[in-house]
Amino acid sequence: MDTFEVLRHVPLFAGLPEEQVRNLAGYGREKSVRTGRMLFEDMQRSEGIHLVVWGRVKIFKSSPEGREQTIFVFGPGELFCLTAFSEDLAPASAMALEDTRILFFPAEVMADMARKEPSMLFGLLLALSRRLKESLTLIETLSLKEIPQRLAMFLSRTLVKDGREELIELPFSQRELAKIIGATPETLSRVLRKFSDDGVLTSDGRTIRVLNRPALETLASGEQA
Repeated sequence: MDTFEVLRHVPLFAGLPEEQVRNLAGYGREKSVRTGRMLFEDMQRSEGIHLVVWGRVKIFKSSPEGREQTIFVFGPGELFCLTAFSEDLAPASAMALEDTRILFFPAEVMADMARKEPSMLFGLLLALSRRLKESLTLIETLSLKEIPQRLAMFLSRTLVKDGREELIELPFSQRELAKIIGATPETLSRVLRKFSDDGVLTSDGRTIRVLNRPALETLASGEQA
């Protein structure tokens, strides 16, 4: 894999001089992670920034009883473990949702480059700002909204993000979707079945087809469809 070519297509590095990108590429360390394998666990040392080349990684927290809450899912071109700039212990666990290729960069190298390149520093600030907003939204969703509304909100946002009118191809299993919205797989199945009975959508494994988008948006707002 040509690390330089990978970095050239990452928005964060798009404004950097070619020499700087080549310099950064020299520090990148490749790592392949099989589906279901851990990259690191909560409170383990994680001294660098990770970039997903291909595949998907979930960041999650686990309770002592084994219950999981997925916080983020990262795909190709996305950076994670940005807390390594200030902490050498990971605040959550990371697992590959599918076969994944990672590039790892020492935090001090990234920090030094950010000091020299204002465009990169601004990009990192934007990334951290988005993560903070997503975290606050997750807290609000889990603490204040019922599971049907959480599911409707997730599906509505996915349609908008993917630019789709009705078809959603989940990049992960329904079991993982349940962890994202803070539900058990059984509860998720019941809610999907209710949405199907009401004519809002159909569900077949990872494929969800929205039949009545206005009704889905109504459910996402917390109103009754």
